[in-house]
Amino acid sequence: MLYAALGDSITYGYSATEERHTFVSCIQRALSHGQRWNVYRHAKPGWTSKQLMKSLRRVPDCLWDEARLVTLLIGGNDLLRAAPWLIDGNLSYALKLAERYRVHLDEIIERVHRPGQTFLIANLYNPFPESAIVGESIRVMNDVIERAARRHDLVLVDLSATFRGREPQYIEGFRRGQLRDFRLFGNPIHPTDAGHAAIAETLLRAYRRHVARSRVSKQKARLGGVR
Repeated sequence: MLYAALGDSITYGYSATEERHTFVSCIQRALSHGQRWNVYRHAKPGWTSKQLMKSLRRVPDCLWDEARLVTLLIGGNDLLRAAPWLIDGNLSYALKLAERYRVHLDEIIERVHRPGQTFLIANLYNPFPESAIVGESIRVMNDVIERAARRHDLVLVDLSATFRGREPQYIEGFRRGQLRDFRLFGNPIHPTDAGHAAIAETLLRAYRRHVARSRVSKQKARLGGVR
């Protein structure tokens, strides 16, 4: 079985103290009881949705044909690059950003998604919960993610709720939760080991719930056919 993990520095495993603590490795271990799961991790620190989209054009389609589970976490760097405008309170820039993000997200999904595959798309958590402009910008981006999940029939995973109120525990170097904490390097945005574990747990819960519902639907369809 193949698990394909797509994203940016979070999927790459940034800030985890060891590889085994990354959320991708946590998921692989949890799934590998009774059957073997291989991982294809397609992620790079700093990647925006556009960069991820372009990079996927070089990946053979046969890989996505084999992937039974896909996780997608992307969009944080899109927002980070907009930080100078957000600091000035320019929400109109965030709206323009969200429209470009929608286009990139659609191409990513259309290139990777296959029938019978469980595709988990996670929304963005807020590393600056005390900033109203960041909160509103993330709400706009998460609305794009939610609509994409509905449009493409994906499983939406609410990481925003997972991190809300637990930011000091789950975010490496968390300070005051304000946008003024933003730095060019060493930003307090990446998950701690506890944050990676929480991401893995949230994704696994969504995956198992989806698989269980799919089994029930198939059983009902078979019973209906028998009648």
